[in-house]
Amino acid sequence: MISAKPLPLLVAGTLVCLGWLAWSIAPSASQGRGSQLAGHRYGPTTPGGYYVRVEPRAITMANIQRPQLTVAVENATGQPVEDVLVTFTPSEGTFTTSSSRTRGGTVVGTFVAASGSDSPRTAFLVAAVEDVEVTVFIDIVPAVFGR
Repeated sequence: MISAKPLPLLVAGTLVCLGWLAWSIAPSASQGRGSQLAGHRYGPTTPGGYYVRVEPRAITMANIQRPQLTVAVENATGQPVEDVLVTFTPSEGTFTTSSSRTRGGTVVGTFVAASGSDSPRTAFLVAAVEDVEVTVFIDIVPAVFGR
């Protein structure tokens, strides 16, 4: 026979857990934060005082892949900053973005390795915001088919 006492305790425990979960999520939503990147924060920049985050910081890719890189620009309190110029300088290949200025605090672009070599190599991409530069290392390996 099942006792009626454990059921109210189970319901109360579930409600407490759901309340705690809702409370832990609500502060970040109420502060107006977008989906900012985790990881190391570089800066502040001069003269704007911005902070920069880059994700991923290192990439391993086949020479036929097209990995994406995201740069987030935020103020001292962690809020996204709009319309900040972000420049990219690849050591090889190309890096394309839809805009070189932040939208929603971020710029997202795609790296394409230089064609013509199947040799393993390491390239790099420098993302710059004002006077802060972040280097992303990219290990490029040959694509392997049919092994």
